[in-house]
Amino acid sequence: MIKPMSLPRIAGYTAAVLATLTILFVVYRLGQVVLLFVLSIIVAAALRRGILALERYHVPRGLAILLWYVVVIGIIAGGITLLGPPLQNELRYASDTLPRRYDTLLGSWKTSGLAWQQAIARRLPTTAALLSGVSHSDPATIGFGLIGLTSGIVGVVIDLVAILSLTFYWLADQERFERLWLTLLPVQQRSIARATWRDTETQVGAFVRSEAIQFVLTIGILWLGFQLLGLRYATFLALYAGFAQLIPWIGVPLTLLPLLPLAFTTPISVIVLAAGIVIVTGLLMDRILEPRLSEGAGAHPILVIVALLIMAQASGLFGMIVALPIAATFQIVLSSVVRANSAARDTSSDQEAAQVQELRAQITRLHAGLPPDPEQRLALEGMLGRLEGMVAKTETLIHERTLVTERTRRRERGQLVRGASIFERRP
Repeated sequence: MIKPMSLPRIAGYTAAVLATLTILFVVYRLGQVVLLFVLSIIVAAALRRGILALERYHVPRGLAILLWYVVVIGIIAGGITLLGPPLQNELRYASDTLPRRYDTLLGSWKTSGLAWQQAIARRLPTTAALLSGVSHSDPATIGFGLIGLTSGIVGVVIDLVAILSLTFYWLADQERFERLWLTLLPVQQRSIARATWRDTETQVGAFVRSEAIQFVLTIGILWLGFQLLGLRYATFLALYAGFAQLIPWIGVPLTLLPLLPLAFTTPISVIVLAAGIVIVTGLLMDRILEPRLSEGAGAHPILVIVALLIMAQASGLFGMIVALPIAATFQIVLSSVVRANSAARDTSSDQEAAQVQELRAQITRLHAGLPPDPEQRLALEGMLGRLEGMVAKTETLIHERTLVTERTRRRERGQLVRGASIFERRP
C-alpha cells in the first residue's frame, strides 16, 4: 500500500521542481553569460597552481595572475607567428591546385566506362559553375555574409576578454567568493561542499593543464616531423592533429584519416613514416605524459562528442573549442557528487552511533549522581530505567536500519558509480 505524502513533503517537492525550472529558464535565457562564467572558473582552476607557485616566492597575487596571462598570450602569439605564414601558403596552394584536380577527376569520371562514376559526375558542378554562381550572387547577400563573419570574430574576441576579466577577479578574491556561496548552505553541509568544490577544482585544473600541454606538444612534434619529411600541408595537418588528439580513444585514428588522400600524390614511404610519427606521438601523450599531468581526470569519448555537437550548435567554432573542458568538468562534478553523497551517508550513520554512545555515558553519570533520599532515588531510577530502555530500542533500530541501508546503498552506489564511470576514460 502506498502511503500518502504529507503536505510539507508535497510543498518541498513542489518548491524543488519550481526552483529547478527557474534555474533552467535562467540558464536558457542567459546561456552565453553562464557559459562565460563557467569557462572563467575553468581557466582559473587551470592557472591556480602556477599562481600559488609564484606566491610562494612572495609575488603578489595580482602580479602573478598578470604574469601567467603574459605567458599564455605569448605562447598563443608565438604559435600564430610561427605557424601563420606556412599555413597561409598551404591554403593558397590548396586553393590553386584542388580546383584543377577536382575538374580533372570530374572529367575522367564523365568519360569513364563505369556507370556509377558517370552518374555522380553528371550531378556534380564544375569549378567554373561554382565560381560563376558565387560571382552572380546578390551583393547584399555577400555584404551580409561579410558582416556576419566580422561580427562573429569580434564576438569571439569580446568573449575572450570577458573570460580573462572574470578569471582575474575570481583568482584575486577566490576565498571571499567561496565563503559567500558557502553561507547559502546549511552549516552541517558546508565542510562537505567545500571539500567537493576543492576536489573538483583541482581535478578540472589538472585536466585543462594536461590537455593544453598535450595540444601544444602534439602540434610542435608533428609539425617538425612533417616538415622534415617534406609532407605537403604539414602545418594544416599538425594543427588538425592537435585538435583531434584532444578526443580520447579516437584521436589518433582521426589524425590518420587525412593521410589517406595524400597517398595518391605522396610517396607511400613518406605516408608510412608520417603515420608512424602520429602513432608514436599519440602513445607518448596518452601513456606517458597524460597520466603524469591529468591526475586521473578525463572525459569519456561519448561525452566529448556529445559536447562538441551541442556546443557547435550553440556557439559555433568557439563552442567547439570550449566543449572539451566543459565535458570534463561535467564528468568530474558528477563523480565528486557521487563520492560526496556516499561520504555524507557514512558520516550520518557514524554520528548517530556516536550520539547514542554519548547518551549512554550521560545516563551512567546520572546514575552515579542520584540523591541518597530513597523516594527521590526510586523515582529517578525509574525514569532513568525507562530512558535506558528507549536508548536500547533506538540502538537496535539504528543497527537494523544500518544493515538495511548498507545493502540498499551498495546497490545504489553500484548504479551511481556505473552511471558516473560511463563517462570516465579508461586507461
